[in-house]
Amino acid sequence: MRKLKLALAIFISIFPFNFLRLFAYKFILGYKIKGAKIGFGTIIAVDKAEIAACKIGWGNLFTGPMTMKIGEGASIGYRNTFSCGYWTTRPEYTDANYARNLLIAEKTLITSQHYIDVAGAFTLGTGSWIAGFSSQFWTHGAGIFDRDISIGKNCYLGSAVRFAPGASIGNDVLVAMGSVVTQKFDADNAMLGGVPAKVLKENYDWQEKAP
Repeated sequence: MRKLKLALAIFISIFPFNFLRLFAYKFILGYKIKGAKIGFGTIIAVDKAEIAACKIGWGNLFTGPMTMKIGEGASIGYRNTFSCGYWTTRPEYTDANYARNLLIAEKTLITSQHYIDVAGAFTLGTGSWIAGFSSQFWTHGAGIFDRDISIGKNCYLGSAVRFAPGASIGNDVLVAMGSVVTQKFDADNAMLGGVPAKVLKENYDWQEKAP
């Protein structure tokens, strides 16, 4: 069944017009889609999808036994990968309780060529940005049970950041380019940076300082 779904999604992704791709994803694969723009070559082969009026660029890949929701006004660039391995559904991993859930909230921005592992849960809060290029987010690892990643509202993540399983940040947080986030940070209005990341500045308004 999963191979058939992937084959259908690949076929649908190369339909020449957006309205044809939307129609096929809705009525062949049963996804809930309303007013979205889904780019050429974007493959969506998941268990359940709910996609509001947003923009998804070309060549993205959403694959695996996961549930995904993309909010209104979200914008996703090109060649991003959102992947949940089918190994998470094997009987020996039943007690591990992999969430397999992707939530990209309203008015978010994900640029291009990032990798998001969705074995656990990944949440990108309203108005937050995954900027730059080649960031990675991992929600599984050997012996790890606290694995879900949560990014709060109105955050800015610079290029090539890394989030370890279980890492999370609060609201209005800037994560400096190249940082490796390995823990939970509860602070709002902060700047994080370094390997591993730590709080560099508190009471920091990155939006006020943006040009």
